[in-house]
Amino acid sequence: MRITVGVKSLKEADYFLHNGADEIHFSLKTVPGHRAAAFSNEKELLDSVKLAIRLRKKTMLGLNAVYPREKYPLLLRHARKMTDHGLDGIIVRDPALLEYFNTKKFRPYFVSSILCACFNSQAMEFYQDLGVRRFTLHSQILPQDVKMMVSAAMKTETVVFAPCIFLAANLVPFCLCPYPESRDPGGARLPDHACTLRYKCGGSDFRMLDSNLYFQADMFYDFYGIGVHWLKVPRQMNTPKLIADFKITLFLNQLLEKGIDRKTFAVAVAELVKRADMNKYGKSYHFKPFPDKPEKHA
Repeated sequence: MRITVGVKSLKEADYFLHNGADEIHFSLKTVPGHRAAAFSNEKELLDSVKLAIRLRKKTMLGLNAVYPREKYPLLLRHARKMTDHGLDGIIVRDPALLEYFNTKKFRPYFVSSILCACFNSQAMEFYQDLGVRRFTLHSQILPQDVKMMVSAAMKTETVVFAPCIFLAANLVPFCLCPYPESRDPGGARLPDHACTLRYKCGGSDFRMLDSNLYFQADMFYDFYGIGVHWLKVPRQMNTPKLIADFKITLFLNQLLEKGIDRKTFAVAVAELVKRADMNKYGKSYHFKPFPDKPEKHA
């Protein structure tokens, strides 16, 4: 599998592109996407695109929010300018924006955001008709589901998050308990991972089920086995944690490429993630700058 990493600066782009990333994805603060982590100026963004071209790597621009229709011409100008400078594709959430791009005869390589909520082949076909050629899949979609979806919607690329690194506890676009960094109402007032708390309805308790590292390792192993194309390391404000997430993802992907067996891989995942102690980096939405000397893992 290839690895795509979310970046917010030229320094991050340079680091990841020179250390094993096959692609970087990003957005610009003046034309924001879904996440707060974004380039502060256009020059650094364009310099990152140039760097990726020189290294024969790919770049994707995130326009993965729901925008007012009056913003569509601005988004189109921004997207066209980026593709004119060598950008490889656009990550989009909203079908209305995709439809607008199509009416303007702007049809670059489109990637569906996880926020598109594609859970079956019919949804994939719907987005394919709008020009989407790569699909970012939810943590709740199991490898056997991916296999059936892709077999019914051919000529697509698929993206998953490394289950042991990023496992969304709930369905991202429909979660009523946003993270503290969210711009949704109440986001800053909710506790961390509020969607894992127990809720009562009709006298019963409900919450998203947890999974252990061995289950997550099996998912990872099967995603590789069925031919998922991309592993995604999402953008975040906390750069040291982003680097740690990337290094673990890269190392585990390399183990799979070497032909490691399922049982040994599961043990490696559990031992590595426990040893790395990701909690020491803090929350992904807390800003932490690029470290002077990135730590080594694995």
